[in-house]
Amino acid sequence: MKTVSLSSQLKRISDPEELLKKALQERCQKNPMYSLRSFAKATGISHTVLSLVLSGKRRLSKKATLKLADYLELDPKQRQKLLTGTKAPEPEDYQTISMDTFEVISDWYHYAILSLLDLEDAQFDARWIAKQLNIQNINAKLAMERLQRLGLVSQDDRGRWRQTGQPIKIDNRISTTATKKFHKQLLARAAESIDNDPIAHRDFSSMTFTLDPSQVEYARKRIQEFRRQLVAELELKGKPSSVYNLTIQMYPVTPITDQEK
Repeated sequence: MKTVSLSSQLKRISDPEELLKKALQERCQKNPMYSLRSFAKATGISHTVLSLVLSGKRRLSKKATLKLADYLELDPKQRQKLLTGTKAPEPEDYQTISMDTFEVISDWYHYAILSLLDLEDAQFDARWIAKQLNIQNINAKLAMERLQRLGLVSQDDRGRWRQTGQPIKIDNRISTTATKKFHKQLLARAAESIDNDPIAHRDFSSMTFTLDPSQVEYARKRIQEFRRQLVAELELKGKPSSVYNLTIQMYPVTPITDQEK
């Protein structure tokens, strides 16, 4: 019987976490002195992230998966197979920020900055960010300071600024002055997009239908699931080079009765 080498096995693995473990195992077998910190430096993946993934406390993100694929010099077909094996985030894969924290970063561009940092040519520089998002330099500078102060961004092992931890979520069932402002800003930017962006780069559609108001919570959950699944899939396709916002609205057209309030 022919023995398949570990290196050959690596090419057959489509699960990112399993590939990570096997790749590290292979290097430790070749060099018993090889450390996790050395592996982190070689792959460009944070030592902390590696520790969490190897202990089963965290999944390997798309960004980290791509770094692993680059390190292992996988061909396009192997890379695609590996990325297809990357699972969409589950609810527990998000970090919930408090409403106090959200109030500090309730302007839309804070979240756009976090996404900008995922781009290959990203610069944690106020002028660059302001130009990319078409905002004032002072707003970009202040937003950067807030994100740093709240620990939502940090430098990785290579000195590049990245979002710290997992994607952010808030409890959007709570209506406050800050959440109202945030959603109004997104709607205003959507209106601007209708006037300024080519139709090939945007999509606006709607459906009017009847609904039992008691099913709004069910609809909210399904929209949330769809939104997260779609974003996870889109981030794996091609080579992301722009920041987009996916905003979905569902609201009553007819009056809400006293019993429904």
